[in-house]
Amino acid sequence: MHTILIVDDEETDRENIRRILEGKGYTVVEGDSLEAAMAVFEQHRYSIGLLVADVSLPGGNGCDLAVALSKQNSDLRVLFVSGHVGAEVCQYYGLEVSGEHFLQKPFEAAELLSKVSQIMDAEASFPKFCAPRQLRTRNAG
Repeated sequence: MHTILIVDDEETDRENIRRILEGKGYTVVEGDSLEAAMAVFEQHRYSIGLLVADVSLPGGNGCDLAVALSKQNSDLRVLFVSGHVGAEVCQYYGLEVSGEHFLQKPFEAAELLSKVSQIMDAEASFPKFCAPRQLRTRNAG
């Protein structure tokens, strides 16, 4: 069984996710920011099989983190979580994230465990890359 890296700046959310996953026998490591997650990943690079990342993080975002870590581990699987935005926000960062790789907060333990199991059993390890979308700006004048 692979180690799961949880990255969320909300301590309560991080603790709840950890408790649920450890209760099912998963080994869990965690970080509360982009920088902390990168450091934890460096320490556990060869054992981490799944990244559970909040989309919004101090020092960056979960989408950029997932892209950076997947370049170091092409087998890394990813589940994005967010209480503020939907999966479509990752398209702005070059990721085609479907409902398979996204879970809206708040969620029940059974929902989290189902998503983790689905992602770990899936053939594709990482959300698809796409051309990043550009934010539309209004023309002045």
